[in-house]
Amino acid sequence: MEITFREDLSLQRRLEQARKQLAETRVEVGLPAGASSRNRWLLALHERGAPAAHIPPRPVVGPALGRDATRAALAAGLREACEAAASGDPETVEAGFEQAGRAGVDGIRGYIDAGIPPANAPLTISGGWIRNFSSGKPVFVPGKGFDKPLYDTGELYNAFDFEVKK
Repeated sequence: MEITFREDLSLQRRLEQARKQLAETRVEVGLPAGASSRNRWLLALHERGAPAAHIPPRPVVGPALGRDATRAALAAGLREACEAAASGDPETVEAGFEQAGRAGVDGIRGYIDAGIPPANAPLTISGGWIRNFSSGKPVFVPGKGFDKPLYDTGELYNAFDFEVKK
């Protein structure tokens, strides 16, 4: 009886290609590089707050991505990418990265929808008169009409996105 071994190098090449794809790719979630300077300013203002303007810090990206549900959804997408890499399927690896990115964006928007403490001040909701910081003159501030921190026009809310980068 004779035993013959044949080596299938195509599977090894696909596995190596997928491994390199995993090692060289990352998913960035938050404001994309092309986000407007206004949205970057708004996010920085909310993340850090502005004590002089009586705006408390309301961090959103870190706490949103740290929630258990969001972390599980991110892990599911990355797990799919890893399993696809192990089976030598580069197209599904990319799909797994995109699934993780969408999960991150959905997590941020869900965190904002749930309401970020502290609540808006009554003046922010209903409007009223305040004094200008530099001139001391009274200024009327229109209210938002609702109490939803980090959401006014939806511009910042809709600007959150993800990028799969090589």
